Amino acid sequence: MNEWGRVKRVLIGTATRAKLPRVNEHTRYVYYADRDADSVLPQGTYSQTIIDEANEDLDTLANIYKDFGAEVERPNMSWSSDRHHALYCPRDTILTVADQIITAPMCVNTRKDEWVNMLSPGNLGGKFPDHELTGAHLFDDSDYNTECVQNKNVLALGNHKPMWDAANVLRAGRDLLYLKSNTGNLAGAKQLQDILGNEYKVHVLHDVYSYSHIDSTICLLRPGLALINPARIKSKNDLPYAMQNWDILTCPEPVEKSWTDHCMSSIWTNMNLVSLDERTVVVDSIQEPTIQMFEAHGFTVIPINMRHQRTLDGGPHCCTIELDREYDLETYFDKT
Repeated sequence: MNEWGRVKRVLIGTATRAKLPRVNEHTRYVYYADRDADSVLPQGTYSQTIIDEANEDLDTLANIYKDFGAEVERPNMSWSSDRHHALYCPRDTILTVADQIITAPMCVNTRKDEWVNMLSPGNLGGKFPDHELTGAHLFDDSDYNTECVQNKNVLALGNHKPMWDAANVLRAGRDLLYLKSNTGNLAGAKQLQDILGNEYKVHVLHDVYSYSHIDSTICLLRPGLALINPARIKSKNDLPYAMQNWDILTCPEPVEKSWTDHCMSSIWTNMNLVSLDERTVVVDSIQEPTIQMFEAHGFTVIPINMRHQRTLDGGPHCCTIELDREYDLETYFDKT
């Protein structure tokens, strides 16, 4: 699997029943380490207006995929719980590699079981690793670093157990790029390598971005071409040596987008785009400089208005996970 092959089948999330996880010490360390100790942290449900408008935008996204010729799956709406984050971001919890669907153990207990409601017997596809392999262990206080609050040089996660979200990973054939951050530790990278075996190589990206997932930092657009966030990747030297032979596009500064007090994501939502194939990308419609940059490099851009992607913490990339793409199991990173 990769990030750029023509999409044949995709799972798209839903905002229905979306809510923020209950704030406890663990979610505090992982999601809000940048906020001071006296901050009032958001939790609970979103307004029905936000839910309805977000679902309208996700339906538009689904129609974009259908018009492109892809089969679209949606989450199992029989789900009911008072502790899950949402069914909004399938990419947070599910990783597809070739014919495998891998469920991530996640980094907080409140999100461990989201994958159950994302997937149903009809869209499981091929091999399905035993969830005991990745998610059996509950996390306790000893799994987190209390010194991470307002200290981006200290990551939230210890390294006692594998702790990682699927959105910490980008795929390039037999190569996977894994971000070590507040949502992915080194034990998680090792676990993923063990799951995939020697046919694959997990490349760890260190010391780049503390707070969350990789898809607001790097986009793999096609073999040998990546988009980077210049606020985090200052030069090719910040990339793993194995991909320093790639050509790099620098993402323009994002256009600020309004959000509610519940906002959990950074301003770099223009990086949270998704590829339908090597030449076609879906980009937030207000991000005109980013759209113009892509068009100048020969891409077809499909704009989409996702009004609440900062509030709900996910743009087109987060809200989708490919269940099937056209792909080759090649080694796309430098073999040296």
